[in-house]
Amino acid sequence: MCSVEAPDGEDYAIPDLMVLPDVLMDDDGWLVSPDDVDCVVEVVSPGNAANDTKVKPSLYARWRIPLYLIIDPRNATTRLYWDPKGGEYQARHDAGFGTDVVLPEPLKDVRIDTSVFPRYGG
Repeated sequence: MCSVEAPDGEDYAIPDLMVLPDVLMDDDGWLVSPDDVDCVVEVVSPGNAANDTKVKPSLYARWRIPLYLIIDPRNATTRLYWDPKGGEYQARHDAGFGTDVVLPEPLKDVRIDTSVFPRYGG
């Protein structure tokens, strides 16, 4: 398991999934620089949704992580943030499960089929 280290080295975050360059996969360390992260993904936890939907967008934007995808099984939606500048993401796209999520740079044209994502309680 890897975690993203804050740029100042004083904190870290543990996303549910991270996309990293292949060259880092052989690294034995558990902390990676946010400069090396292409995308983080969080699946909203029913007991701590605010952390994934309110706290982490700001955190990941401040750390300049290019893409942040939130998968929310509570209401069968996704939210993709991209283009972090000035501590905020400049762009966002919301979609329901069943609509493909198409990623921008640095993962341009990668498609995520959300039709197979389960909802909580169903």
